[in-house]
Amino acid sequence: MANIDDQPDRLIGPATLATLILAGGLLLAALWLRSGLLGAGQWPIAWLDVEGELHRTSSSQIRGAAAGPAGNGFFSVDLERVREAVEALPWVADVEVSRHWPDALRIRIVEHQPVARWNQTGLFSDRGHVFTVDGSESMQGLARLSGPDSRRQDVLEEWLWMRRELGRIGQDIQAVRVDDRGAWAVVLGSGLEILLGREQVRERLERYIGIHDVLAEDQRRADRVDLRYTNGLAVRWLVEDGSGAARRLNASQEPQING
Repeated sequence: MANIDDQPDRLIGPATLATLILAGGLLLAALWLRSGLLGAGQWPIAWLDVEGELHRTSSSQIRGAAAGPAGNGFFSVDLERVREAVEALPWVADVEVSRHWPDALRIRIVEHQPVARWNQTGLFSDRGHVFTVDGSESMQGLARLSGPDSRRQDVLEEWLWMRRELGRIGQDIQAVRVDDRGAWAVVLGSGLEILLGREQVRERLERYIGIHDVLAEDQRRADRVDLRYTNGLAVRWLVEDGSGAARRLNASQEPQING
């Protein structure tokens, strides 16, 4: 016959026991971390794998920048510190850092791709960021953009638009500048200067594109085209003297123009 007497209450139920075991495990793991059992000595990082297209930054530079913060070991390494150390390299635009078991960090790099110069020392990247690099003055083939720092995004966007529009007539841009008054000027790869003033900049450039073929047919070579007129334009020509050298032809006084 079954014993139906009251059974004594259990001191610890299964759920409570499982909770205690889990808490104990977490506490033990914390003690291991605190005592260095998961530190650099026990779980060192042996490999720094570098990925990405590198043209101006070497793998050794990246590993050198990451080595310091990566010295804390696989479990203790601060990935954000590694990322910041590598991103501080001049040509590095973006960095991703991740752990790879059992002893490696993977560092994925995106370099800045310069598309134009900004003022004296800056470079515009293909992402629209301005960065500086020592020795970049020797780089060739970059358009020179200049203007107040507060307008650098405007200058970049207008240059991109102008480059696309002028490309339709086979012209490239050597320089774009905006002065403190907000007046725009463009220098083409041929050396021709185009004055656009402060207003209707795009419309005025389109006007130049419209008369480009007419200017190209002239035996003289245009040195400057001034489009700061409500209707029309003024052209300054280059002519050759007897020795074959070119000089500017200023046959008449130009009117005072308020852009």
